[in-house]
Amino acid sequence: MNTVIRIAFTARWRSPVHVGGADLLDRAIMGPSEALRYMHEHFHHKSGPLYWSAFNLCHSAIRGEVRTEQARPHFVAACAEEDARHHLHY
Repeated sequence: MNTVIRIAFTARWRSPVHVGGADLLDRAIMGPSEALRYMHEHFHHKSGPLYWSAFNLCHSAIRGEVRTEQARPHFVAACAEEDARHHLHY
């Protein structure tokens, strides 16, 4: 038996998360699908509990398994950790 998994690529947060490089928050991440893409393309460190928490909750949100807003603070925390790790190397 085949099962269709619906993916909500257009799911949005109530307010965007602003991210960027060099202390310039010039990009707005509007929801969990964009967050996953951003983590894949811009995170140098794809590891650690904050990264995996954000990754898993964003996936769960686009699959409709958790409320979309549940993923947002985890993405913010993962971004903060990535930024801190990045600054440690300079």
